[in-house]
Parts: sequence; structure tokens; C-alpha cells
Amino acid sequence: MKAYADFDEKDMQVSDYLAYDRTRLALMRTALSMVRTVLGLFASGAGLIILNNELGLIWIGYLLIGIAFFVMVAGTIYYVRFRKRLDVLSKK
Repeated sequence: MKAYADFDEKDMQVSDYLAYDRTRLALMRTALSMVRTVLGLFASGAGLIILNNELGLIWIGYLLIGIAFFVMVAGTIYYVRFRKRLDVLSKK
């Protein structure tokens, strides 16, 4: 299987363009699902911190917010790296 950088514009067929478009849409769908996950983790953590008086649940809330931050950073890195790989093909 060829990498994106190995494709030449003149060698691409219609199915290659469709596969490229499908891949870009899948990348956007994955990025949006990461945003949804981050918002859910952050809201859960904030809710535990605000609504509970028990120390154990407050720490779990802070842990969830920390995990949300980690998922946000990892998702952003994944998106940027994969987008750069896809942009190599579109710039040709």
C-alpha cells in the first residue's frame, strides 16, 4: 500500500480521490468525538468538585479534569500529525 506522499496527481483515479475524502471526513469525525469526550470528562469532574463535600469524590473530580486535559492534548497532537500527512497529498 502506498503512503500519501507516494501518490502522484496524474496516477490518481476517482476511487483514490473518494478514499482521500473519506479519510478526511473520518479525521474530522474523530476530532469531534475527542472534543465530546473532553467536554464530558471536564463536566463530570467539575460536577463532582462542586456538588460533593467528600474529599474522595473531590479528588476524583480533579482526576477527571486532568484526564480531560490529557485527552485534549493527545487528540490535538493526533489531529495535527494526521492532517499534515493528508495535506501532503492535497498540495501536489
